Amino acid sequence: MLNAIPAGEHDALAQRTTRNAAAALSARWNLLATEAMHAMIRAVVVRIQVHADRVDLELSAARLATWLLNNCSLDAAYQSNAQVDDDVADAVRLNIPARLKRTGKEMRFVVDGSRDSAAADTSLVKLLLRAQKIGSRLFKAGAPTLEEIAREEGIVPSYATRVVRLTFLAPDIVAAILAGKQPPELTSNKLMADTRLPLDWREQRAALGFV
Repeated sequence: MLNAIPAGEHDALAQRTTRNAAAALSARWNLLATEAMHAMIRAVVVRIQVHADRVDLELSAARLATWLLNNCSLDAAYQSNAQVDDDVADAVRLNIPARLKRTGKEMRFVVDGSRDSAAADTSLVKLLLRAQKIGSRLFKAGAPTLEEIAREEGIVPSYATRVVRLTFLAPDIVAAILAGKQPPELTSNKLMADTRLPLDWREQRAALGFV
């Protein structure tokens, strides 16, 4: 995007400062404060259009250059009230493939190539926690029967059996679910509906869409 900024817009020092700030921003993006990240996005994004199969973004190269020059100390970027150039004739257009996918009873807008989620699926997390709770009781010496545990939990034994199976999930699958990085199609209903979940971790990944 920096290549879209006309060289004549800034002197050599400003151009070097802009590129250095851009490099620093790229290197530290994942560590940037949320407020600073939002400030930068609000400053440079001109327009966002959501379509059924893509998201179109228009970003101003001039606004980006102005923001970088005014916010070289990135830690305090969110505090800046610097005005940016309102001229958007230099807008750079990006097309990001995306699609609507059904996840249980809901529709989710999924950006292709990304599994990052804004937050963990609480229903999946609660399911894993319940599995660990039941499993920890069931596998202790002198433990009550599964039927007794199910009765105490207020669920039927067949459901308790399916819940206990989740204690054998691959550790990386559990970690992905807790981080909200599971495939969009993986819901609590889907996880519980699979009554023949394999014990082999590689087969689990394939069955649940992790490969």
